[in-house]
Amino acid sequence: MPLFESVMIKIETEKDTAKTRDKAFEIADRMGFDRISCAEAALAVSEIAGNAVKFAGRGTAVIQLSSNKKSMKIVIKDNGPGIKDKKKVMNEGYSSLPASLGIGLNVAKRAMDEFSIRSKPGQGTKVFMKKYLQIPEEEIEYGILSLNDERYPVNGDAWLIKEFDGDKVLLSVIDGTGNGFNAHKIANFVKDIVEQNYKSDLTTIVRKCHKKMREEFDHSSVSSCVLGLLLVKPRSLEYLGVGDTSIDVMGTKQKINLLSRKGMVGDIQLPNLKLQRYRCGRKIIFIMCSDGISPRFTEDNFPLEQRAQKIANFIMENYRREYGDATILVAKRKM
Repeated sequence: MPLFESVMIKIETEKDTAKTRDKAFEIADRMGFDRISCAEAALAVSEIAGNAVKFAGRGTAVIQLSSNKKSMKIVIKDNGPGIKDKKKVMNEGYSSLPASLGIGLNVAKRAMDEFSIRSKPGQGTKVFMKKYLQIPEEEIEYGILSLNDERYPVNGDAWLIKEFDGDKVLLSVIDGTGNGFNAHKIANFVKDIVEQNYKSDLTTIVRKCHKKMREEFDHSSVSSCVLGLLLVKPRSLEYLGVGDTSIDVMGTKQKINLLSRKGMVGDIQLPNLKLQRYRCGRKIIFIMCSDGISPRFTEDNFPLEQRAQKIANFIMENYRREYGDATILVAKRKM
């Protein structure tokens, strides 16, 4: 049975809410989402559609598929009283109804990959939600190892793997300057900014990280980081790095050299940023490392036929420096 391109459902009763919930589950299931993801989409729809009936008396829900059929977008709107303070209603436990627990919006937000609200008092409310299919392991797999310097109790490195749109993934390795708690705090602060802005272009992400760090940290001490961002698309890649994080691309006929700019994110002045773009085939291996790994390896002595985690383990065992936090992120695209 072919997938729907778009379906609209009027929501006027609790039965309509249940119908919308079941339709979201059905479409997610036919798209190939696992059972947990189908249930999450159904739960989010049930919560927001239920709010439309409860607060506005009626509403409409539209479920659409992305052009590549790898994500579903759900828009639920009503012509009710609207929301005066959107930030307040997103707080756990808040409700304008005495009988409500006030957790529906947060439940829906946590269940979906994207969630936003447009609303003004007296002009109704429109809720946008999106859920992405996970990229199958048959297409891409990951290996990750991140170890702290044994002289310190916490890791000053951080990393991120963020899949989206069903066919893209943003990879990041972050190294807070120094070691210990300050480096740990900085690296994870930057990781949160990257994750919040994962759909922005890479230059915008780096500039936001720099700006937020300058605003947040006391610069009487060193408060900066090294940052590498790799965006992998179906037929191309984009890379932007600042500092001594390293990246290697292996398994390709065409040599791809990705270089980071000298400097630090959060330092007095951000270096001129240069985004690098390449066309690339399906079978390709990306290896991102923090400076706790010596980048002396070559493709000749690598177990490229092994799984991504085996490759990460091999690098940590053979190329880790004596001191310093060390992080390896391997992404192996197989088809």
